[in-house]
Amino acid sequence: MPRGIKLSEFEKGQITAYHEANKSNREIARLMGRSLDLVNRFVKNPEEYGIIKSTGPANKLSERVKHGIFRAASNSTATCSKMKKDLGLGVSPETIRRAISKNPNLVWRKMKKAPALKEIHKQGRLEWARLINQSHFAVQKIWSDEKKFNLDGPDGYRYYWHDLRKEKRYFSRRVHGGGSVMVWGAFCRRGALELAFPTHRLNSQRYQEILETRLLPLWQVLRQSGHEFMHDNAPCHASFRGPRSTRAWLHRHQVQVMPWPANSPDLNLIENIWGILVRRIYADNKQYQSTEALQEAIQQAWGDLDQEMIDNLILSMDTGFSK
Repeated sequence: MPRGIKLSEFEKGQITAYHEANKSNREIARLMGRSLDLVNRFVKNPEEYGIIKSTGPANKLSERVKHGIFRAASNSTATCSKMKKDLGLGVSPETIRRAISKNPNLVWRKMKKAPALKEIHKQGRLEWARLINQSHFAVQKIWSDEKKFNLDGPDGYRYYWHDLRKEKRYFSRRVHGGGSVMVWGAFCRRGALELAFPTHRLNSQRYQEILETRLLPLWQVLRQSGHEFMHDNAPCHASFRGPRSTRAWLHRHQVQVMPWPANSPDLNLIENIWGILVRRIYADNKQYQSTEALQEAIQQAWGDLDQEMIDNLILSMDTGFSK
């Protein structure tokens, strides 16, 4: 049965006065129209009446110990079991975990990957940052890269707005994505170059064949205007030994290559283009049943690229250029 309304301050004063006048608790309850149990509880301990006592177990960790745990956990990979051992605590790892979970400044998070940067890499990044800050930097570049497209969609998580009144949606993925298509692409202020679809693993020889048919026709037009060709340090791009050396091929055809430091931040503008293509090709979680159908969709999306969008993308990096 629920308890009645708590005593007001005026009622507490009345009970105290009646009690000091030697009236019994039963008589006080009758005079005030309140229950005998309520009067008994107040008379027994008036100072603690109405104070809610904690019914849980006593806190096993003092504030000082908690601060020690927080310091040990701060930006650390240590497990709760290791912290217990290192700090010599007589509590369970679960108690330590609960204490950490209540600290708003500590979150268990997956560690992201990052390249191991040596001093030479840092210096290269700094020099490259100064280079891209020059006027007309991005305008006079031909940006290129390879991209793999899966039949079942891009790698990573898929999200949707789940209406809780309806059945959940599921994403069906075949083993290894069901197959994939490798694409080479490039673009510049003159527009997007024709795509290439290598059917085998891209080595130096096949890469040079792509450059021969896709890049050289445009390069013969642009090489006198101070343009540079951009590609990263993939092995087939940067090979320099043997008769199939890509560097030797580029030198032989007088292709000026833009410096690209090792372990550099990936600021290749074509990554933005690939992102646009992915959103268009896989719109509404679309999947493909054959590499031919996927290749056709890629060709269509590439052909639909708007030159104004490409120009705006280039100008977003080259603030020193004006139309």
